[in-house]
Amino acid sequence: MRTQLDNVNFTSKIKLISMSSFNDKTKCLSPKIHEVGYPWNADTMKKGKKLFTTQIMDCIAGGIIDNNSITMFHQCILNQKNAKKYRQQGFSISKLERRILEKIDLTKENLHAFILGGFQLEDNSKYNVRQLEKIKQIFEKFHIPYSIFAARRDVHFFGKFAAYYDNKEDTLYISNSLTDSYRLSDDKKDFELEVNDKGVIYHTYTPKPPYIRTKHEGTSEDFLKSQFRQVKLSQFDEFA
Repeated sequence: MRTQLDNVNFTSKIKLISMSSFNDKTKCLSPKIHEVGYPWNADTMKKGKKLFTTQIMDCIAGGIIDNNSITMFHQCILNQKNAKKYRQQGFSISKLERRILEKIDLTKENLHAFILGGFQLEDNSKYNVRQLEKIKQIFEKFHIPYSIFAARRDVHFFGKFAAYYDNKEDTLYISNSLTDSYRLSDDKKDFELEVNDKGVIYHTYTPKPPYIRTKHEGTSEDFLKSQFRQVKLSQFDEFA
């Protein structure tokens, strides 16, 4: 059985980038080999040195990283009944766990993971929190440290998240479709979300009309905490 390491002598990088930069990094990759795509379920999980997934809204994505590769999933959270309407597989935590264990070696040192996505719009909202907790329990059961950016808040404008891991750079790149996009109803045409070398410019809104907009300048961590209720880095990760 694995145990978490008390002393970690290296850290993987987690870097927030614009969608245009994300597209530049992944445009030369083969979707067939490198993309964890639709229909998002346990069977679309992949293992490789460079993998990416996009359009993360209420789904929950994640990856398990070792020294040589990443195993990445993008999991739809529809129940079995609703999934049949769309001719998809419903959420099955047992199947997700089985596929993960088929692809990873639990004896590997420096094994660590990340979770990205899911909704918890209000403090007492359930939505897919139950599914999120089950995914977390897989990592906890096998003592795999994980960073988490999950349980999305009611943020008024919902951009879709994307994740790309490059083994050579040992970096997880995260992006959002709102980067470098104008808010159409804003006469000043401020970017809704902008990522640059100095940090992140983002906006928050009051929860009820008239939805007063407040501009913030901060770090990647600041932005992710404005988006998600659960944000925490494992001892294996740091923000770039």
